[in-house]
Amino acid sequence: MLNPDDGGQGSSQTTSNGRASSPATRQSPVRSATAALLTDEQAARDVLGMSARKFADVMKEPWMPRPVVLGPRMRRWVRSELEAAILNAPRQANPGSEPAQLRRAKIDRMKARGVPA
Repeated sequence: MLNPDDGGQGSSQTTSNGRASSPATRQSPVRSATAALLTDEQAARDVLGMSARKFADVMKEPWMPRPVVLGPRMRRWVRSELEAAILNAPRQANPGSEPAQLRRAKIDRMKARGVPA
């Protein structure tokens, strides 16, 4: 309800002790929507559960989304793109399997020691 005495800014509210309080501050709809959409690096790392070093390495992968550049030192990531990238990230073929070169080296060491296969 607008009060003509306050210049159309909205009415003040009274508290339990009878004093007038200032109107509640509201966050602009644009700011609140942007906060939910874009995240800074720290929040992006938190979403992915990674350290700063691992995040830098993973960002070089082709399946990771690129940041939105808002300025020379301001990069933001779209949260939904980060979540989609993680859901679509490549999976390990056989969980617990080791790379072929390590398996080959282990076999060669066993042969050198004379351990039967």
